[in-house]
Amino acid sequence: MRRLALAFSILRPAVSMTRYRIAVAASLSAFTLLVMAGCSSAASTSAPAKASPSSPAGQTYASKAFVVPLTVTVDASLRSPPNPDSRNLLSWDAAHDPSGKVRFLVPVSLYRPGSSAPQAPPRDYLAYLQGLTIYGVKYSDVTKITVDGHPATLMSVTSTNDSGLLDGSTGCPKVGADRSEGCFGFQPGRGIRIAVIPVGNRTLLAWARTSKDSPDTAAFFAVFERMLKSIRFR
Repeated sequence: MRRLALAFSILRPAVSMTRYRIAVAASLSAFTLLVMAGCSSAASTSAPAKASPSSPAGQTYASKAFVVPLTVTVDASLRSPPNPDSRNLLSWDAAHDPSGKVRFLVPVSLYRPGSSAPQAPPRDYLAYLQGLTIYGVKYSDVTKITVDGHPATLMSVTSTNDSGLLDGSTGCPKVGADRSEGCFGFQPGRGIRIAVIPVGNRTLLAWARTSKDSPDTAAFFAVFERMLKSIRFR
């Protein structure tokens, strides 16, 4: 009996120690799971903030009648839809600046300076426009860009010619349009940022126009350049 009791007393601490170790292991496991759950919860809370960049301002507009079908993100500072959305012209007005315009034009004709008759658009539209410097047109900040994969040229433009010689020299959206009323040309007192974008066998001219002395010119041009980056041809 004493031997049995002795054996039992020897085994008992071992059993207690085993139970203690099991309890400690269980506690550590529970703590580990709690920490992991906490980390997982924190990760799931912070991940969307990293994966969801701020969405661009404005709404995507899909052209209806334009000869070069496209979609473009229109900034909230512009009135949309454009007026008009016609075969060769899209035109947006600035919401709070009567001098602010953004226009997309695929010219069907133009009036060269000194000519009273409309002519077909030149094959190299960029070279033609840059040739207008002899008539008081000045270009600056000339940059090579791409618009939905199409190489293009972006320029700032001012003009000192107020004689009417440049009326219609940029281009006309309709055949037979009046050079001073129905066509476009660089005018003094305007700040212009224009992109010349060859698209297939056509040239898309896209520009932002505002008053030359407007304090918001730089911001307006930035809006325009964001629009260019958002263009997708369909």
